[in-house]
Amino acid sequence: RRTGLRLHDLGPLRAARRERLLALGLTDRRSGYPLQMVVRAADAGWRIAEHDVPYLPRTGASKVTGTWRGTWHAVRDMRRVLGEPPGRPVPSDAAREGNSR
Repeated sequence: RRTGLRLHDLGPLRAARRERLLALGLTDRRSGYPLQMVVRAADAGWRIAEHDVPYLPRTGASKVTGTWRGTWHAVRDMRRVLGEPPGRPVPSDAAREGNSR
């Protein structure tokens, strides 16, 4: 709801150009990192697409949701990210390079 995006999962793979990714100013280094990346990219006006990928069921327990402590850390990290005010927009490549493509 915070971004207006309709995503089903914050999957393990996200792709972006290095310079633009660094410009997002991501600070979370734990469970909030994937969410912070998506939220800040949406605030910056990035095109965000989700693609379903077939995969096998997990073997073993999740380090995040498989324990009480991991779940607590994930909820706390994600709550902090969602509590951030919308950030300033990150300049597009064209604006940063001073031309209009």
